[in-house]
Amino acid sequence: MPSTPEKIAIRELALAARGRMSADDRRRAAADAGARVLDLLGALPGVVGLYVPIGDELHPRWLVEALASRGRQLALPCTPRWAAPMVFRRWAPGDRLARGRMDVPEPPREALVVDPDVVVVPPVAFDRRGFRIGYGGGFYDRTLPAMRARKPVAAIGIAFACQACPKVPDEPHDVPMDAVVTETEVIERRTPMAARANP
Repeated sequence: MPSTPEKIAIRELALAARGRMSADDRRRAAADAGARVLDLLGALPGVVGLYVPIGDELHPRWLVEALASRGRQLALPCTPRWAAPMVFRRWAPGDRLARGRMDVPEPPREALVVDPDVVVVPPVAFDRRGFRIGYGGGFYDRTLPAMRARKPVAAIGIAFACQACPKVPDEPHDVPMDAVVTETEVIERRTPMAARANP
């Protein structure tokens, strides 16, 4: 669904704020936010769906390494078609990645398809209610309901604090995140455990 003028303006402001961060600031903030996500997940079992960062998105490298060192099963999204939900495939650090439909690296077709129990989402902008703005493709808004129709799935946003906005204009198709984590705080709409119990 096309973005509204208000969403486009919020997206541009958030991207500009993120773009002003230095590489060192982004690395430090990403590690701090990753540590908060790790604490939030706690002993929650299951597969964690992550993402390959685009441009200057928060890089989840620290979180990936921390989860892998704890033996957690990880997965990355694949985009079969523009209007379809994403499919997550099993992945571990060091595994080969292929060029995806959107030129974003993703696991190859032979990698096992899995349904994550927790999905870590990279918003472009977000508010304290858990609503997000992405790049306008609606991928997570299609994917999360499709996965939740099969089993409970928690959605945790991870972003820089500068990407926050007072209010994201939400529409009926928008799916809020259960929590948003930045380098400075954790904003919980409901805990990941509650999200798993009550999709």
